[in-house]
Amino acid sequence: MNIIPKPKKAIEKSGRFTLNASTGYYMDGAFAAQEPFFTSLIGKSLQTPPAVCAQDDAAVKFLKDETLPADGYRLSVAADAITAYASDRGGVLYAMQTLRQLFDADLHTGVESLTAPCCEIEDAPRYKWRGMMLDSSRHFWDVAAVKRYLDLMFRNKINVFHWHLTDDQGWRIEIKKYPLLTEIGSKRKDTEIHGWKSLDMEGKPYGGFYTQEEIREIVRYADERNIMVVPEVDMPAHFAAAMAAYNWLGCREIPCEVHWFFGGFVPRHMNWPDWNRSACAGKETTYEFIFNVLDELAELFPAPYFHIGGDEAPKDEWKKCPECRKRMAENGLKSVDELQGYFNNRVAEHLKQKGKRLIVWNEALKANNLDKSVIGQYWTPQRDRYAEKYVNNGGEMILSKHQAFYFDMYYAQYPLPNTYKFEPEKVGVKPEAQDRILGVEGELWTEFIGEQEKLDLNTHPRMEALAEVSWTPREGRDFADFMARMHHEEQALAQLGVNYAVDEVTMPKNPIQRLRTWRMFYTCDQHVEMHRNRAYRKNGKQQ
Repeated sequence: MNIIPKPKKAIEKSGRFTLNASTGYYMDGAFAAQEPFFTSLIGKSLQTPPAVCAQDDAAVKFLKDETLPADGYRLSVAADAITAYASDRGGVLYAMQTLRQLFDADLHTGVESLTAPCCEIEDAPRYKWRGMMLDSSRHFWDVAAVKRYLDLMFRNKINVFHWHLTDDQGWRIEIKKYPLLTEIGSKRKDTEIHGWKSLDMEGKPYGGFYTQEEIREIVRYADERNIMVVPEVDMPAHFAAAMAAYNWLGCREIPCEVHWFFGGFVPRHMNWPDWNRSACAGKETTYEFIFNVLDELAELFPAPYFHIGGDEAPKDEWKKCPECRKRMAENGLKSVDELQGYFNNRVAEHLKQKGKRLIVWNEALKANNLDKSVIGQYWTPQRDRYAEKYVNNGGEMILSKHQAFYFDMYYAQYPLPNTYKFEPEKVGVKPEAQDRILGVEGELWTEFIGEQEKLDLNTHPRMEALAEVSWTPREGRDFADFMARMHHEEQALAQLGVNYAVDEVTMPKNPIQRLRTWRMFYTCDQHVEMHRNRAYRKNGKQQ
């Protein structure tokens, strides 16, 4: 059975069930809102989709069983009937996604009937946090593109959409109290192209942002698909777009521009050492601004989590700033790391009043005064003993280790098995701390990803691999088996117009070509794998 992610337990039996226009289906009243998804996921392939009917007349039934775990389901496919059980909305939707794959619904259009193998499936996710992040700051993705991304997440039973909405290169969300955030902060004068060490520029301005109504629309769309939207507003660093709009947010009230470059190579070439500044952690006006922003966003995002980044925070300005030094003295803070801990704790306390928990990247865990309610997210390629200590001593963690889950990176550096074979022990999580791992998350940063073709390429089949890591018990996973199912899934992705990466790209074997790709990626051509994949697909590879 070609199911991704692989179910916890599945037994195939003899015989097949036939779905056609005369097949009626019944949905327990608790799941009535999910009725349209049965037709959209499965019945769309038929000339005439099945219709809702009374329970006694239905051959396909979706019933409630409160004993099943969250997002779990039990599915029985017999020759004359299909019965699915779930305790919640997620479970019934994921049962439908499994049925979609059993019927191979994506590979048929306008047929009279579909068939599925008889089987018994008991299924539930390994982790409650099964996430994908999309960076809308570096490159802006319109509402339609975000919904497409959510649809592909939904296919893979991924339930958290981490949305990176602000950074040095653009503020992408309307804040009514501070209109300059989008009037100024959403626009940059140019965009760096061709790689991290390139000085080349696109040669035109760039901008875009989401209105609050568009945010509400996307949150509703995600929720219908059992996806929680967790926003990220980066602070205190990666704050240049906000400081370009309101320069009093910095320790020094000097002009600041929305950055048009990524990383530090270009500013170093310009002899501009002050390129990545942080918001002032000493001024009370900084906190007033942040709390006002959070108050507006709390109304837009009902999720009980809020991400503020907290990574890569340069603190040289804090060391020199009279307001920061005063704040440290008044609160007994011994270092600028503890000052960031103080900053994070104040934000965390404000969010608690809104019913939300704070999430930060693992660099922010260095502060030894951090409130234990804060959730860490481990991303750095280098080993971080502070992060290991945090989770092993009682803190909760989301795992997004660079080598496994940074999907903006090229496959020649991080081949597909890096994602599929990841386990928490690889980042120093002790066995007794495993229950404090909320889950795993793939990161799609878009510094050099501005077109759908490349977004797709970098995401698939990595998203499918992450889905299986986050859903399937480790003892049930096998890479060769996954690849066999993935090659079947590629047919469906092709039908959907998704530009998946072929094996020759995701698992390159030629060491000389890998080295050449590495050099091109960093210096002159971030699209080298996209061009190569396009050639393989054109020549008939893995069609």
